[in-house]
Amino acid sequence: MHNVQRRSKRFRWIAFGSLVFASAAMGVLAGLAIVFSTDLPQIRDLGSYRPISNTVLYDDAGRPFASFALQRRIIAEYNDFPKVLYDAVLSVEDKNFEKHPGFELWRMVGAARRDLELGVAVQGASTLTMQLARNLFLSQERTYSRKVREVILAIQIEHRFTKSQIFTLYANQIYLGHGVYGFETGSRYYFGKSARDLTLDEAAMLAALPKAPNSYSPVKDPVRALQRRNLVIDLMRTGGKISVAEATAAKKRPIHLHIQSDSKSLAPYFVEEIRQYLERKYGTEQVHEGGLRVYTTLDIDLQNAANRALLEGLTAYERRHGRSAQLQGVDPNFQARVRLGPDSGVQGALLAIDNTTGEIRAMVGGRDFNRSKFNRATQALRQVGSSFKPYVYIVAIDQGAVPDDLVVDSPETFLTSSGAYTPHNYDGKFEGEITLARALAESRNLPAVKLARGLGMKTVISYARRFGIRERIPAYLPVALGAADLSLLEQTSAFSTFPNDGLRATPHSVVKVTDYDGQVLEQNHAIVQDAISRNTARTMTWMLREAVLRGTGKTATRLKHPVAGKTGTTNNFTDAWFIGFSPSLTCGVWVGFDEKITLGNKETGARAALPIWIDFMETALSRENPEHDLLMPFDSMKQAGARRVRGVLPVDGRFYQGTGPEHRLLPLQPTSNISRDFPVVGTQGQQ
Repeated sequence: MHNVQRRSKRFRWIAFGSLVFASAAMGVLAGLAIVFSTDLPQIRDLGSYRPISNTVLYDDAGRPFASFALQRRIIAEYNDFPKVLYDAVLSVEDKNFEKHPGFELWRMVGAARRDLELGVAVQGASTLTMQLARNLFLSQERTYSRKVREVILAIQIEHRFTKSQIFTLYANQIYLGHGVYGFETGSRYYFGKSARDLTLDEAAMLAALPKAPNSYSPVKDPVRALQRRNLVIDLMRTGGKISVAEATAAKKRPIHLHIQSDSKSLAPYFVEEIRQYLERKYGTEQVHEGGLRVYTTLDIDLQNAANRALLEGLTAYERRHGRSAQLQGVDPNFQARVRLGPDSGVQGALLAIDNTTGEIRAMVGGRDFNRSKFNRATQALRQVGSSFKPYVYIVAIDQGAVPDDLVVDSPETFLTSSGAYTPHNYDGKFEGEITLARALAESRNLPAVKLARGLGMKTVISYARRFGIRERIPAYLPVALGAADLSLLEQTSAFSTFPNDGLRATPHSVVKVTDYDGQVLEQNHAIVQDAISRNTARTMTWMLREAVLRGTGKTATRLKHPVAGKTGTTNNFTDAWFIGFSPSLTCGVWVGFDEKITLGNKETGARAALPIWIDFMETALSRENPEHDLLMPFDSMKQAGARRVRGVLPVDGRFYQGTGPEHRLLPLQPTSNISRDFPVVGTQGQQ
């Protein structure tokens, strides 16, 4: 009896002591919680938390093709993550996620005991919620104080948010290696698909990465990655998430990657133009962190065609000059990588614009963006050669001439302030009386100079301004043959006026921009201005069509579609151009060296630039209605023989007409319209 009383008394003291100890421990823990939570972030702000997210660029069909971001991340919703991924993540990271209040005490105690035995700082045992708290608010230091803060924050997060909200935040925030954040981005990067389309083995691979993304990367270490992936599959099986048969089948599958390379490589020059535009308008921080959605005018299919056409065209040039193309290999998208070797330094540019809207559909600003960021489609100013001649002929047409009117192709010396100027034709020959249409189609130089003299260079330049040409153009005669420095963007946009019935649409590349929440920040529409009359535009279109059918651009007849255009070749073959159009699209191509050195003998626009244009247009025209023809003018050109009298020639800026077939051709004489204030430059034999 006495022993029983003693044991009872001892028990009461033990119980009392335990209560005192527990109270003290709770007090200490509460005190520590207060101390550690004094500088913690406000969890209530997490509801409006917005991770750093990509600014995404879309093409004209809504397909994403590039992005700007400090972190590669695509934000997804809870329902975007399939159950197989959810189960895989919880199986390896936090199997009691749906039950615990944000932490697991005994799991932490066990981990702490093991770490103390090993003599290292506490690590592991973090629940999914604790990992989220650490990634959002804390550093990666391995200390007990950080672990306490993790627990406090995790409890607060669990108190304020549902499990699905917590998982969604975690799934968008977690780092998966190679600059990739979040499971949606990881799925697209590693497997080339959305997370909702993941298979069991792919989901397990992504779930294997958060613990050590660099160590378990299937790109860096496929063997360790496979072992880690299979561990996740085993954990899913033992946890009852999948069957034995499913686990066995999934583990037999090799890791099949479809790595998505930098999407900017599709259209790097175009993307850079967009980046500069956005940063000027919205600021660097908004562009790289704000998650803008930018709907552009680019057409991915046409851009691919442009990339291929330019590369093949430059390769052909290299071969003509004793250099061969070398296959470097195949990228993750199974596209051949070709290097021109040895590197001659030849460059090229291509630009395609929608005739009606001015929307830029494709842009290649050079041969290799990684080696040179200089955009030769928009920044380079090069002599345009005979691609300038249409501005001379458009003045004549607009003032009453028709394509069958005659002009004399004969030698002549013109007086200038710096002396005599004697231009020649490319072939060194003269054809006498020829029609305006033939003179333009064959790119005869003397007729163009004589027309320009009679019309007046100031008038010709004023017409060029109507087409959007803004660069300074001196009013001297050699400009009639293209002795003017213009950009490919200006020339291509100007030519789009012809098939658009005289209306010039301002070129642009951004249609709409929205913010992270979908609010429209800007909406751009086509800006169209009258440049020339409809009949004048249609007449010039017909003449440029003749240049393709029977002139310097006749190689393009192989396209079997209604196209028109003009070659351009500068003195000494330093610049090769072709600007041409179909009923819906205008494309310009330039080939040359950055330094103004020769491309080589007979490297004309027809030889160096036109083949690139044809290759690109084959893709573009495959999507056009072949019955959609270039429009013809309203007047007497409808029938070749039913036109007004021949012999319309410019004299003193006016056209004099004869009265019948006996009309004598009026000789062109120097007039007061010639500018004598500028020196002569070499423009002999341009084509």
